[in-house]
Amino acid sequence: MSNQACPKCKTDSFSWYIDDEMPNITIWNCQSCDFLIYEDDRDEILCEKCNDETKTFLINEDEEFWWCSICNTVSDIKYNTIE
Repeated sequence: MSNQACPKCKTDSFSWYIDDEMPNITIWNCQSCDFLIYEDDRDEILCEKCNDETKTFLINEDEEFWWCSICNTVSDIKYNTIE
């Protein structure tokens, strides 16, 4: 498996794995900046830039956004705040 560009630090250190206990969830992790985020494999949409279904919804406790694994475009960022 090849690394992707991390949406946070932009280095080619972003890789994924699937936990046996969460079969529909892909766990993404950056080895450079320790960014950790989750992807539900059922949430894939058409990327406007690539014109392919390569845009996935990523979420963690701090933020959520759409990310294309081909062109590395990030959109619709929402930061989760505790009130």
